[in-house]
Amino acid sequence: MSPDELIYLGLLVLSIPLGGLVRQVREPTWRRAVVFAVGAGQVLLTCRWDTLHSLVSILGTFTILKTAGPRTSHLLTFVWCFGYLAFFRTCHLFHLPSPAAVANAVQLVLTLKLSSVAFDIRDSHLAEKSRKDGNDNSADGGTAQEGTRHKTAEQEFLPVPSLIDLFCYSYCYIGVYTGPFYKYKTYHDFIHQERPSSLPVIQPLLDRAKWMPLTGGVFLLASRYFPIAYAHTEEFYATSGVPYRLWYMLGMFLVFRMRMYSAWILAECSCITAGLGAYEEWRKPKCGQGPTVGGTPKPEDKSPQGTRYNFETIKNVDIYWVELGTTIRSGMKYWNMTVQYWMAEYIYRRVPHKTFRVATTMLLSAYWHGFHPGYYLSLMTIPLSLWVETEASTTFRTRLGIRGQRIWGWLHCFLKMRAYDYMSVGFLLLSFEATTKYWHSICYIYYIFCAVVLALSYCCKQKVLGHMHNASRNDTAVKKMSM
Repeated sequence: MSPDELIYLGLLVLSIPLGGLVRQVREPTWRRAVVFAVGAGQVLLTCRWDTLHSLVSILGTFTILKTAGPRTSHLLTFVWCFGYLAFFRTCHLFHLPSPAAVANAVQLVLTLKLSSVAFDIRDSHLAEKSRKDGNDNSADGGTAQEGTRHKTAEQEFLPVPSLIDLFCYSYCYIGVYTGPFYKYKTYHDFIHQERPSSLPVIQPLLDRAKWMPLTGGVFLLASRYFPIAYAHTEEFYATSGVPYRLWYMLGMFLVFRMRMYSAWILAECSCITAGLGAYEEWRKPKCGQGPTVGGTPKPEDKSPQGTRYNFETIKNVDIYWVELGTTIRSGMKYWNMTVQYWMAEYIYRRVPHKTFRVATTMLLSAYWHGFHPGYYLSLMTIPLSLWVETEASTTFRTRLGIRGQRIWGWLHCFLKMRAYDYMSVGFLLLSFEATTKYWHSICYIYYIFCAVVLALSYCCKQKVLGHMHNASRNDTAVKKMSM
């Protein structure tokens, strides 16, 4: 493991028992101070002078939120935060020291946090205006649902946070390096929990931690046999053929995703022990979003043992569905789930033209990850993958019976993972030359496969259209003869 990975591991492991101590602090002011002090201390200790980057980002965001109105502050904050990422990654061109990898991790998470605050403020102002104008049906919901106690959670009005609150949210030690992403509202609810020490955290903690021996063990074992550095050497290409390179690509992605699984599991465990993201089950919290149901609980929602809680809000990965989901789209949905939520909520749904939503989201995701060409080569392959997947499903899968569709599902699951193997090369080798060299050495097999599937789909559709045209001509001929 690299020194950076050891730092991440140490901080993540230490944050888990620390969460138990945080839950013992009931006073909101003290809870806020504790989580801020620990987070800010970690950032200062690991990033040192690079901490100035995050400090400037926060001050710039606060200035925009205070001076610009809610109609434009979200766009200005978005441009500021993501624009600062460009300076952050190119500051060496201005004769400034390049930030460390740890500082890059902090800046990535911070960019999502700060821009989400601006978007949420804007959305809450729109919802408030709609309610005042009488256009929101939530006011009628109380009359229409007098016999029930559940109603859809309304968009609460979110004022501009104070500078202290924004600092505390930004430097909260939970997820400051690795995520998961959580909204300012989620953080506010965490700080103002009434009885945090009584939250049932043991079983949720065990449910998440049970994957750790497997993912950690496979990572340590596989990283010995599939070191990424070896794929950069001339020896690798001189001594291996296409079958071995395909196998090695599978192994590299195995190492990558086991490492990510392990980091996200530990990050979720730190959230659970602290109580961050704990909401009553009857409120139906969703990943990244938080509660989706407001009001008071129904009698059947209460158990003899007390109120039931879950931590869906901070769930960042569902290993089962990533590994065994039958489509590329489903696998993406359950990978880095809170960041996927951020991309969907603040980017995908706000792109005016549906045609460009996937490409725009993937392009921004690549930019957020970094300037390395490998990110763009990999993530911009996803729109092609989703297109091929849709074409194959509508053209071939719908013609199969129940047994055929079951076999199709397993075959598609296998091919989905091989597509991920291929796209992971860009994330792991990073440079344009290294990525394209590897893909060239395996004959761009995935792109050829996509082209073949699209060609077969086109031919099949043309054949169907031909049959339909002939049938129409025959029907016309029959009608004329009957006349």
